[in-house]
Amino acid sequence: MDCPCCDPVDARDELEAVLRVLPSGPRAELRRVVAALDEEFERRTLPDPKASLISSYHSAAWWRRRLRER
Repeated sequence: MDCPCCDPVDARDELEAVLRVLPSGPRAELRRVVAALDEEFERRTLPDPKASLISSYHSAAWWRRRLRER
């Protein structure tokens, strides 16, 4: 069950920030886990054709350009 106060987009932004600073070994390991989660998120969401019109923030990362239930 999803937490009503947590935003998966914010969480994915945090994961990306961590991936940028980890050493290569742990980064590769975390990248494999995140890749599986990304696949599931992409499977459960749809592309948002209007994301790039909202802001450059929304168009900067693929996970912000997805439509999902809220």
